[in-house]
Amino acid sequence: MSLFEIHDDEDPMAPLCRMALQTTFADLPPQVVEHATHSLLDGMAVTIGGSGMDGIPGLVELITERGGAPQSVLPFYGGRFPANEVALAIGPMPRAMDCGDLHEDAGHVGEYIVASLLAATGLVNGAVSGEDFLTALVVGQEILIRIGAAYHVISKAIPEGDCGGHYIFGAVAAVGRLIGLDQDQLENAQGIARTMTQPHTMGIYSPATLMVRTHHGVVCQAAINACELARKGITGPRDSVLTGPNGLFRTARWETHPETITEGLGDVWLSTRLTTKGYSACYFNHSSVDAIIEQMVEHGFSARDIAAIAIEVSPSGWGAVCEPIEKKWNPVTIPDCQFSLPYAVAVAAFDRRLFVDSYGDDQRRRPEVRELMTRITASMNPDVSDWGARMTTTLRDGRVVHSECIHVKGHPDKPFTRADFVDKFYNCVPFSIIPIPQDVQAQLVDDVLHLDRCNDVVAALLTPLLPHDELVDA
Repeated sequence: MSLFEIHDDEDPMAPLCRMALQTTFADLPPQVVEHATHSLLDGMAVTIGGSGMDGIPGLVELITERGGAPQSVLPFYGGRFPANEVALAIGPMPRAMDCGDLHEDAGHVGEYIVASLLAATGLVNGAVSGEDFLTALVVGQEILIRIGAAYHVISKAIPEGDCGGHYIFGAVAAVGRLIGLDQDQLENAQGIARTMTQPHTMGIYSPATLMVRTHHGVVCQAAINACELARKGITGPRDSVLTGPNGLFRTARWETHPETITEGLGDVWLSTRLTTKGYSACYFNHSSVDAIIEQMVEHGFSARDIAAIAIEVSPSGWGAVCEPIEKKWNPVTIPDCQFSLPYAVAVAAFDRRLFVDSYGDDQRRRPEVRELMTRITASMNPDVSDWGARMTTTLRDGRVVHSECIHVKGHPDKPFTRADFVDKFYNCVPFSIIPIPQDVQAQLVDDVLHLDRCNDVVAALLTPLLPHDELVDA
């Protein structure tokens, strides 16, 4: 029996909003809090690492030129700006590394929710406690996942060229919870969000452009706009947000399961099924990267021993990292390479790793990587699991190695340990646009891991990430 059920003929968004507003920190099971804490540490890591990547400085320049009410702290660059503008700048940071968490049938999660919440802290009267922040994070993630999974974003939408329009609903729920909207206001905010979203096409990813990451900033900004509009009394169409004649699910060209959105709502927490990325690349590349590294370790060969690699991927994976073929086998920009299966596998074969520094100008031009890419082929096989890969590697000595990778390290069935999360944090920090002293790094990790004891999230998470001159004055 669900704790939050649909009443009469109301839209499923209504019980989702009740769950978002009525759930307290004390209601969250310990394992849910632990998952949220680890997800936040991961979100902070990739935000720090992506803070200066392509496109981010331009967005910061844009919001600086606009100015406005000094509401929220802008980390790394300094100053206070309207919360929605800060969301536009922070949103792309975690996505830029392409190393944030995701749900296997709902897509990216933490990147949207963490960025939105950090930006929304300036809309709260008084200090934001760690318990309030974590609770908002959990309910936002849960709502994004439940809607995305019922819509079947990965398994059914992506093969149809649709990558979902559900992300904003999780961000609205998180922000609305954090800034204290009531039930009517939050339902109105979600109705407003429905008028601002539509199925997002795979044009975001193929060809890969800076819109891959900027899309996150636009969504986070829109989520804050929706909440602020609702708080000012603007109403939205609440009766047909997800279902009904004008609901999001009406746009799907495949079978969806909106009835599952509220199953076990308030008791079963799907947010504990997040996958953490260990590589800086589209997740559809990860199983192939794991496969080639594991083959090399197990069978004792090097990249120069490889004659050919043949990879079978799912229809979803094919659309994300293999099409268009001429682009994926000849990537030029960083986003191109992050979404190129042959590039990811070739780099992993030579380096046995794939991280942000795998995409530098010199790295992208490596002749040995480019040559190996010409000997990598891929095919689409509907029998391969959505995120999995089957790999056949032919070696120059005549050996042929077969393997299949279904779950990568970081999947909920092969989860990161706390130590893995901490290690990833420290691996991301060197890519920050500003230097972060080691003692500040260590304090950030400790504060995130014990955020439930924190009385001021801005002081703990944002102030330490200000430029040195502002940090001294803070």
